[in-house]
Amino acid sequence: MPKLLSPAQLREVLARHRAWIASNGAAGERADLAGTNLNRAELQHALLQDADMREAILSGAQLRGANLSGANLQRVRFLQANLSDANLEGADLSGAFLQNAILTKANLKGALATPADLELADLSGANLEGANFEGAKLAGCNLRGAKCKNANFYKANLSETILVNVDFENAILRTTDIRKSDLTDANLNRANLQSAKLQEADLVKVDLRNANLQRARMQKTDLYKAQFDNADMRGADIRDAVGFSQKHLDVVRWDEKTKLRD
Repeated sequence: MPKLLSPAQLREVLARHRAWIASNGAAGERADLAGTNLNRAELQHALLQDADMREAILSGAQLRGANLSGANLQRVRFLQANLSDANLEGADLSGAFLQNAILTKANLKGALATPADLELADLSGANLEGANFEGAKLAGCNLRGAKCKNANFYKANLSETILVNVDFENAILRTTDIRKSDLTDANLNRANLQSAKLQEADLVKVDLRNANLQRARMQKTDLYKAQFDNADMRGADIRDAVGFSQKHLDVVRWDEKTKLRD
């Protein structure tokens, strides 16, 4: 059974944690909120860095601007929670549930989210640089303008997702499902897209220079004004793609296994 805290008890836990932070552990006490029911809790701008919140229930909670950096958030339920502008840098979100959560402009740099469920979450403008989303569920998310440089999305589900103007430079998107997503103006320079599923995706004006697209599935993608200089497209399937022409073949690496047409 989830533990219940009265508002007064929660305030006391937060106060002791603030003292613990301010004294570098010499005073106060690290917050232990593991397994606690904090449904719809008001925690705007709360200082919870390095707190233990494993398996807590925070569905519908207000965590706008909260500091959760380095916190243990394994299997926490953040369904429809508001984490906009929150600091989650280096947090452990393994197995966390963030469906429909608001994470606009949140800082998830270096966070561990393998495999977290973020379906339909709003991550627009968020910083995901160096974060690990291996196997995570992000279908239907809004990541418009997100910073995902050096992030790991290996085997993640990014299908039907808004990825407009996302910076995926040097990101791992190997075997990632990106079908029917909008990547207009995205930066995929040096990204690893080996065996990625990109069917029917919108790749208008995408930067794919130096990208690894070996065996990528790109049937019926829109490649209007996409940049492919030095991209590795050996074994890629680009049948029925729009906007891919001979001029692109002249600047990419391809072989007899590259499928250009039926």
